[in-house]
Amino acid sequence: MVIGVVRNIMEKLRLVIGTHNGIFHIDETLAVVIMELAFPDCSILVVRSRDASVLSTCDVVFDVGGGIYDHHSVGFNIRRPTGELYASAGLAWREHGEKVIRNIAAKLGAYLTDEDVKAIKEEIDHQVFLPIDMEDNGEKMSTHLFSSISYFLPSWLEEQDFDSAFMQAESSARETLYQIVKTMVSKHASKYYLEERFSSATDGILEIPAQTMPWKENIVTYNKDHDNKVKFVIFPYPDGGWAAQCVPPSMEKEFDQLVSFPAEWAGVDLKTLRTVSGISDAIFCHRGRFFVRAASKESVIKMCRIAMKAA
Repeated sequence: MVIGVVRNIMEKLRLVIGTHNGIFHIDETLAVVIMELAFPDCSILVVRSRDASVLSTCDVVFDVGGGIYDHHSVGFNIRRPTGELYASAGLAWREHGEKVIRNIAAKLGAYLTDEDVKAIKEEIDHQVFLPIDMEDNGEKMSTHLFSSISYFLPSWLEEQDFDSAFMQAESSARETLYQIVKTMVSKHASKYYLEERFSSATDGILEIPAQTMPWKENIVTYNKDHDNKVKFVIFPYPDGGWAAQCVPPSMEKEFDQLVSFPAEWAGVDLKTLRTVSGISDAIFCHRGRFFVRAASKESVIKMCRIAMKAA
């Protein structure tokens, strides 16, 4: 018996996950990752073996053993509504994806509806797990977000320690999947934050809490149905001070601006910018005229107002 990853050993609950030993693939690696993210309060033990007596002691087994999660079994024919066969990763996501999403949303303090959770689950299945499952089932090869996992396999020039390599691959895949889900949760949760604040977008300027908030699509949608359009978002800049960014007219013209910053500001040095703008603490204006920085919130608001007046 080969025992791999042990996590959270001080927790009260324990989950034993089985998969095959030897060369590993992304589908069973991600299946293990999904279980870890779905049951973060469990002490998780991963057992890598092909011995039926060993696998029979596991709570769940992926990619081997003939059970529900072994897509190599004779007669296996579990398919998506669109017709593609599942593999271990997709099956695990089908069963536990919503729990993973809810756990990460709770950790972030993000509000999501049941419809949001289902939409995120389906989007990630399509973007992430479908190409992985198709690859493992020999239906279609393509580059996907986890293609690099194969790099963790030991080369023929090294000791063939597949168990240590699996642990490294699993750790990398877990962090990557967490970040993917986190990004999707952030995108869906941002619409509720913005909806509550559209009414406070005075003079076409809306304050958001961070530059990393996904705002474009929601604001563009809002602008389609309202005359008091949001033309700029402002936010605290990570390196200090404040920044403002122009809102595009549509997602098809994402790199255009409803209102651009003045042409004479574009890409000039600090001294020139402060002179031509009249803003004593102005810091930067992108040569594309869609982004500015200043030392204070009041100043970036002034820069936005100057741009609207000049438009």
